[in-house]
Amino acid sequence: MHAGFRILSVVAVAASVFIGQAYAGPAKEVWKVSGFKTPESALYDKAHQRLIVSNINGAPDAVDGNGYLSLISLDGQIIQMDWASGFDGPKGMAIVGNKLFVSDITKLRIVDLDTGKIVESLAADKAVFLNDVAASGNGDVFVTDMLANRIYRYSGGKIELWLESADLKSPNGIIVDGNRLVVGSWGAGIHADFSTDEQGGLVSVDLASKAVTPFPKATRFANVDGIVNFPGRIYLSDPAKGALYEIVEGQSPRLAAQFKPGDVDIGSNDDTIFVPMMYEGELLAVKVSSLN
Repeated sequence: MHAGFRILSVVAVAASVFIGQAYAGPAKEVWKVSGFKTPESALYDKAHQRLIVSNINGAPDAVDGNGYLSLISLDGQIIQMDWASGFDGPKGMAIVGNKLFVSDITKLRIVDLDTGKIVESLAADKAVFLNDVAASGNGDVFVTDMLANRIYRYSGGKIELWLESADLKSPNGIIVDGNRLVVGSWGAGIHADFSTDEQGGLVSVDLASKAVTPFPKATRFANVDGIVNFPGRIYLSDPAKGALYEIVEGQSPRLAAQFKPGDVDIGSNDDTIFVPMMYEGELLAVKVSSLN
């Protein structure tokens, strides 16, 4: 997530939407909720049957105390717009048990899912811009640092640097997929305005060896933000283009839906993708079955 993709020219954005596949057309919304303030990430809370949305509410790197989390029902009703407060620029989230882990610039916040209270804040050593969060089956939590080419891991009650590699190429979105991490790269040569010399794609990180391997045919095509996976395929967002791509491993990316620019860290349940629209202050729900 970032604010810099606003500067991309209209011509460049329009041209880069097409990568050899047919135009996807606008996404078909099931519902839409408005009223968020710089929404960045949407997470499905299965145990409570609700959605959690992180609101930056200001600049994404500002330590201003303005950030908060919202609760939304699965049918698109506001449960509580300001449910959890005390954040600066909250972004990615993951759940382990009854704890919600939220990245917040240089800190990992831990929230009680019943009360919405921050119960612990952990500083990640030398972190620059923590972004997305993913949890493994054993309770480890992985956090990307987009501006430092790092992945941190929370385990045993503390957060430590787990991997630093230029091959991550500005890591943004992250999911745990079996014995590996799937990481979405924003792109190499990232500048202060968040433009890049080279677009990003998907890489795989082996959990045992930490080897970083690009996805075949899915490199240098997008500024990747959110990632969700379904059986046999992955969906990812590119907020610079307002694009939602489908990836079948080993095949070229397919443009599955088109939004306005600003579709950031997407979330999902079994049949729906939830899309925060940062610039619009909205959350959209799109059925996977409706994607082109």
